[in-house]
Amino acid sequence: MKKPIQIIYAAAVMALMASCGDNTKCTVEGLVGDNSMDGKYVYLFDQADRSTVKDSAMVRDGRYSFEFEVAEPWAAMLASREGYAMQFVAEPGRVSVGADSVGGTALNDRLMDYLRAYSADDLEPELQTYLQAYYTAKDAAVRADAERRYDSIEAIALDRVVEASRSLYAEHPSDILGAMALANMAEIDRLGFAELDSLMQHGSPIVSGYAPLQKKLEQLRAIEATSAGHRYTDIQGVDGRLSDLIDGRVALVDFYASWCGPCRAEIRDNLVPLWAKYQKKGLVIVGLNVWERGTAEQREAAHQKVMADLGITYPQLVDSTRTATDTYGVNGIPQIMLIGADGTILARDLRGAAIEEAVVKALGK
Repeated sequence: MKKPIQIIYAAAVMALMASCGDNTKCTVEGLVGDNSMDGKYVYLFDQADRSTVKDSAMVRDGRYSFEFEVAEPWAAMLASREGYAMQFVAEPGRVSVGADSVGGTALNDRLMDYLRAYSADDLEPELQTYLQAYYTAKDAAVRADAERRYDSIEAIALDRVVEASRSLYAEHPSDILGAMALANMAEIDRLGFAELDSLMQHGSPIVSGYAPLQKKLEQLRAIEATSAGHRYTDIQGVDGRLSDLIDGRVALVDFYASWCGPCRAEIRDNLVPLWAKYQKKGLVIVGLNVWERGTAEQREAAHQKVMADLGITYPQLVDSTRTATDTYGVNGIPQIMLIGADGTILARDLRGAAIEEAVVKALGK
């Protein structure tokens, strides 16, 4: 549940680009489906750098268009501030883009087939039902059951992504579609560090040089370096260092944020009770506040409020450099890890009843 499936199949609400004229010019002709976005803008991004707008186009009569040169095909993204979003391959050719379909260039036709192959539209009603049940649950047992049911349905959706992605990569191991397929599998954590590293080392320059894959590989490298059996890596917080709080004791370290619903549930249902139960038996819990939003003052206010709201009294660190999650390769919160008295990481990704089971085992050693 930590990685919302929406980020995987949001691309199914997509449109693709086009091209005209000579063999390097591209024209994107889009149809948004109605006139509600008239006067609004659609922005063009490189998927490898979504912080930089490459171009923009105003929607008129429900339509928009782009025209640009393409030297080599690249992974592109179209988005608006109103929530319109679609991915495509920027390549020479002309593509007519409908509200939910596209036709035209070879790579884009194959991309559309790929997105249809792993569509989770049929699973979405169940996913939303269990997600709502999770957030409205009145007790931990009901919440855990909703999460279990959500995860079981989500696993089906993710299996579809893997099957479609492996097929696409087998067909396109040396072009941008292959790189996009691997990136999708890596993003849903279905490629470990060793496998992705090998694929990139032996892959084509387009695959090995694809920025999203390089970023994911670094994250997996960090996970590998901080997995169970390795010594923990120290973290500098606003008011001190992690080592100041945990050295010599069994420690639970909780990466969380005040706005994160599952984080709040774990704190309320498990961490606060465990602190009351085991703090005098040698356990220390450290809340590591990460990814808070807003200004420094707003982040501090949010941190103080969540502590008051949930009755948190165990030690806290606020990530002062905002790099703690990079150090541990964390891409979803809550991330709860257990560290032994000797500094060895005993477990990561602990949730629910498994947290207390791991603590009891560690304290008994």
